[in-house]
Amino acid sequence: MITATPTENLTGITLEGNFDDFYQLTESIHRMTGWEEDYSDAFWGVKNRLLGVCYEIRHAYMGNREVKLADNGVHGEMMKWHSMILPKQDVHYSVNILFPEAVFVALSVSEIYLYALCDCTKQAKKEEDRYAPPVFTYAEYIRDKANLNVLSAVIMQALGEVIGDDELRKIWQTKDRAYVESFRNYLVQYVDKCNIEYLKTAPEKRSNKIKNIAKRMVKKPDGYYSMERDMEYVAMQHACPIQEIYDPRIDYPEEIEW
Repeated sequence: MITATPTENLTGITLEGNFDDFYQLTESIHRMTGWEEDYSDAFWGVKNRLLGVCYEIRHAYMGNREVKLADNGVHGEMMKWHSMILPKQDVHYSVNILFPEAVFVALSVSEIYLYALCDCTKQAKKEEDRYAPPVFTYAEYIRDKANLNVLSAVIMQALGEVIGDDELRKIWQTKDRAYVESFRNYLVQYVDKCNIEYLKTAPEKRSNKIKNIAKRMVKKPDGYYSMERDMEYVAMQHACPIQEIYDPRIDYPEEIEW
């Protein structure tokens, strides 16, 4: 079972799970996001950030992040009953994700489900097309949706530990009251802006800061639309997709104190 806990300085969350937890989650993410990067996809931004988290999770279960031993409940009487020598600990893998990044994924990922369902019901491409993504079954869709729901749930639980249950309920209710797809064509450069803004916030002030950021993600502020207009203008000037525009003021530190 995947868990998420706030880091010591509230910089982000620590996702933790065993090999199978993380492996199955990355498989679900890849099926739900598809294999082709398409800027015309209205949820390219959501999928892009989800795949960024997927990248970190994959490197975690490959052993490139943190590893620890966790008790698994095995005891002497159990081994005696089964006449087996069993390990009393399992290997758990973990990885840190910035709080605004994680919250964005948790809030937005459910909006891709319907479109993933449409993809899973399409007919497979011709067999000779070796680059065709595998068509997944409806049963896999149900499982993948459940896996992503668990990811969202543990992230929101970690957020609730920081901002309190009442504030968490307000944020989730605001999301539920949105009758339109709030994250369609979302300007994900705004998530980078929130990440940097959050990193510059003193640890003792991060509780209020992440609460404010979460609210801004479910209900876009004027600052979001201002940034979007600026990005659209630059994209038009350079005759390129807005997704390829990078704000030079967004500069992540080389080292992060979690």
